[in-house]
Amino acid sequence: MSLQLSFSVGTLKVMVFFLLSSWNTVLDFDENNNNLVCREINNQSPSVTVEIKDTKAEIKIHNAEPISVSEDMSLKPGMGSTIFDIKYPSRSGPYISLMFHGLYMSATSTGTVAVDKTRNFSWETFRIISQADLNNLSHFLNNSWYIRSRKEIISHHEISGSGDFTIRIGNFFSTNTEDLIEALEKPNPKEVILFHDVWKTEFLDLFRPAVYYCSFGRPEGFECLKMSISSLREYGEYSGEIKIFTEKNHEYIKDFLPNGNFDRISIEKYTALDNVDYMSARFDTESISSLNEYQPILYMDTDIIVKNPIETVLRSIISDKIHQFQVFKEVDDVAHDIYWGNELFDDDPASEKPNFGFSTGIIGFKNYQEISAFFKTIREIIFRQSTIWGTRQIIRCFDQPVANYVLGKFASLGSELLSSTVINFDMEYNNSPEDKYKSYVDNINEVIVHFAGGVGAYDWKLEAMKRFLNHLEEGSSSNEA
Repeated sequence: MSLQLSFSVGTLKVMVFFLLSSWNTVLDFDENNNNLVCREINNQSPSVTVEIKDTKAEIKIHNAEPISVSEDMSLKPGMGSTIFDIKYPSRSGPYISLMFHGLYMSATSTGTVAVDKTRNFSWETFRIISQADLNNLSHFLNNSWYIRSRKEIISHHEISGSGDFTIRIGNFFSTNTEDLIEALEKPNPKEVILFHDVWKTEFLDLFRPAVYYCSFGRPEGFECLKMSISSLREYGEYSGEIKIFTEKNHEYIKDFLPNGNFDRISIEKYTALDNVDYMSARFDTESISSLNEYQPILYMDTDIIVKNPIETVLRSIISDKIHQFQVFKEVDDVAHDIYWGNELFDDDPASEKPNFGFSTGIIGFKNYQEISAFFKTIREIIFRQSTIWGTRQIIRCFDQPVANYVLGKFASLGSELLSSTVINFDMEYNNSPEDKYKSYVDNINEVIVHFAGGVGAYDWKLEAMKRFLNHLEEGSSSNEA
C-alpha cells in the first residue's frame, strides 16, 4: 500500500497525509462553519492534511494555512498554529492519536471534531492515509458491487462505516479498514477479494454499468435514438451511464432528448470518415476505450425500445464467468444466409462454423479490457477486406458477418441470456388493427424489442417505434389512473 508523501525541511523529513476517523470518514474543512469536520469519503480530495515531523504533527488547509484549537475546543484556521504531540495507540498499523495540552482530538459519528477528550479510545484514533489509498477507498465506497457467492448487487448506499475502523457491506458481512485498503492495491479495481471474520473470503465485481450507442447522419436516426434512450430510462428503469458515439455536438443531441433525460449521458465525438467507420464504430477500440471504467457494458442499436427493467440483463452479464460475450441468436445455422459470416467461414479452412449466427445490434460484455482485442480484430479485417474489393465504400452485409467470424472463431459466446430477453419486433403486426396490435405488444415479456431489418430503413422503423412507444405510454397512463 502507498502511505506517504514526503519532503525535507533541512535535515528533518516531513510526511504529509490525510486522516481517517474510526468511522471511516475523512478530516476536511467545512467552509460554511469555518471549522474542521470529518465527512464521508467521496470523489473530492480533502483540503486538510496533517504534516508529521518526528513525534509532532501540524494540521493545515491546502498544505499551507495552519489550524489551531479554538476556545470551544474545535479546530479553526486564522488563529495561528497548533502543534500536536503524536501518540501511538495499541492498534497495529499506521494509526495515530493527536494530543494537545493533555487532551486528545476526537471525531464523532456525526462528523464533529474537537480536542476535548482525556482518554484515548477508538474515537480518538486516526489512520494516516495517502492520496492513492484514499482514491481507492473512495472508488470502493462510492460504487455498487456484485457479490459472487450471494449473487447479489449491493449499492454504494448499502456500504457504510460502522465504527472502530469497520465497514459494513450491506446486510452480508463487515470488514476492517486495513483489510479493505490492502485489497485495493490497484487503482480503480474491477474485482476485489475481501477477507472478513479473519479468514472468510468474498469476491466482489464492480457493478458500474454503461450502455452505449452509435448514431450518425440523418435526423431520423436521432429520433430513434431519442425513443430508445427514453424507453431505457422510463421502462428499463436505468439510471446509469449512457454514452453516445456521434459526429454531432452536445447541444444537437440535447435538443433531441426530453427534459430530464440528459443526466449521466456522455457525448463521445466520433467523426465517421466513410462507410467503414460508420458501420464499424461500435468496434472502434480507440474510441470506446472511454468505457474502460465501466462494468458491465451493453451496446444497443438505436432502433431498440426497452420494455422492461434492464437490470436483469446487466446482472446476468456481470455474473457470467464462462462467456466473454452475450449475443442475440438470430439463426441456428450460419449457412442460412451470408449475414452471419458463412462466406468467411467457408474461405478459412482453419475455422469451424459455430452453432448459431448472432445480431450485432445488441452485444453485452463484462468490461472493455477483456474484449478490446476482439473488437480491434473485427475492425482490422473490415479494413483489409476493403483492399480486396478496391473500395472503402462497400462493406458486404456491413459489420455483422465479420463480427460473427471473429467472435465465432475465437471468443466464448453465450446466447441464452439475450435470446430470452430480446425479441425482434414482428412487422406483420405494425399495420394491424388496434386490438390485435395491443394483444401482441402486451404479450411481449422480453426486456428489449429490436426493430431489426436493414441499416437505416427509417421509412418504416421510425413510425413503428413511435407506435410501440406510444402504446407503452398509454399503458403507463392507464395504470397510473
